[in-house]
Amino acid sequence: MTMLSFRVTPEEAARAKECAEYIGVALSELYREAIRRHINAILAERDAEIYEKMPLTEDELALSAVQYWLPAEDWSDWIEWLDAKG
Repeated sequence: MTMLSFRVTPEEAARAKECAEYIGVALSELYREAIRRHINAILAERDAEIYEKMPLTEDELALSAVQYWLPAEDWSDWIEWLDAKG
């Protein structure tokens, strides 16, 4: 891991410490999780902007049709068999 150092107001530090104690984690873990969640939100917004500028092509969408993700065979008899074994 890489060490980060940043400043927060005394009020923010007290609130963070209170939250960490409340959920039973180390303060550093609380900060790591907060940073991870914030970065993920920012990157999700960026990904949405990229998608708006460059939506998926027909070729990329070809495998998203529901029929491609269904079982190749009818497995309903297995469900009845499993229910009977119950």
